Amino acid sequence: MKKLAWVLALCLITVMALGSVALAAPVEVDYWSVFTGADGATMQGMVDAFNASQDEVKVNHTPMTADDLYQKIPLAVQSGSGIPDVTIVHIERIPAFVSQDLIWPIDTLLENGILRENYIPSAWERTDIDGEHYGVPLDVHSYVTYYNKTLFEKYDLNAYVEDGYLTFDEVKELADKAKAAGYTDKVMGLDWFRAQMLSYYAQLGEGKLTEDGETPSFNNDEMARVYETLKDLHDNGYTTVKGDDPMQLFYAGNLLIWPEGIWMKAGALDAGVDIGMLPSLCYTPETCKNWTSSHNFVQFADDDRTEEEDIAVAKFINYMGENSLVWARDGGQVPAHVSINDVPEFKDMMQAFLADPERGDELAIYYYKYWGLFDTAFSRNGFEPVFGTMSAEDALKAAEQEVIDAIAAQ
Repeated sequence: MKKLAWVLALCLITVMALGSVALAAPVEVDYWSVFTGADGATMQGMVDAFNASQDEVKVNHTPMTADDLYQKIPLAVQSGSGIPDVTIVHIERIPAFVSQDLIWPIDTLLENGILRENYIPSAWERTDIDGEHYGVPLDVHSYVTYYNKTLFEKYDLNAYVEDGYLTFDEVKELADKAKAAGYTDKVMGLDWFRAQMLSYYAQLGEGKLTEDGETPSFNNDEMARVYETLKDLHDNGYTTVKGDDPMQLFYAGNLLIWPEGIWMKAGALDAGVDIGMLPSLCYTPETCKNWTSSHNFVQFADDDRTEEEDIAVAKFINYMGENSLVWARDGGQVPAHVSINDVPEFKDMMQAFLADPERGDELAIYYYKYWGLFDTAFSRNGFEPVFGTMSAEDALKAAEQEVIDAIAAQ
């Protein structure tokens, strides 16, 4: 009898232990992101650090190319199977997801510690749509202006960048000064067409792509002026020409000024260039704008997602915001969580000015439901009007009509 009692007691202890283990099992969160290169490794390291920091939530990170993710998400939502609990998407894509009822407002996250005031306002506000909120920004990443500090020192050009800005007029002046002193290489790069054009377009008027949220309206005098600005620089010998590779020219020390994204900083440093970073080239410092995108955490529609999983997602997002120095240091990005401004190491990074709350209006984050259609159509002819192979009028007319036709075909 005593033996039976002992066996029963042992069984009870075992059951209780197993129950305790079951209760302690972490909530699993499926997380998809668009980070597949070096930034993918950085993100995985951040996920691993979060998982190691506590035992309540386990995040399973699945990186994939943006094209793959944007194809898989609608299929997953429509089938109701395999929907991630949280996903990183580009902020420009969110309005389309909202219009297609693929994405949910983040109400539960807002009830569990995600606070608006913790994020760069210009990034947060872009996902306020029709009275609901849909995204939590991980970062902002902007199109900026690199310059070769060695060449600027050699040709006595530093006075042009002392105020932290560089205007189109100053590009001409410093180029003429450098050439008079013997500089014979290229001055300014024409590189990623869409981001470069939209940086400058945002400085003229309101920089809108649509007036009513639907019909494109970028075929206008302001966009034509951007083409004219760049064509004038090109025709007078101040820019790279068709067939040039601005990146290689800059890496080789044969280009003074290189407009490009903050994500290219590591490559330039690895190439051995002593670089400085400024905002986008501007018409005036007062009107300066940088084309900016943002990686946002979102939640796609899933009737099976539990409140427990939502709470776990909120905990994960908060951790990523509060521990985002590695995203700036190793990923070359600008964290959108404003706490980054209190981190001394970040303050010394050249891209830190993009996180300055007082300069938030310099971030030109575009909002258009048909962003994908616009991007394809607008980018089709690239800098051809600047190179003189077609007119700006024809390029803009064709691009806008292509968007109109594509919308009608949906």
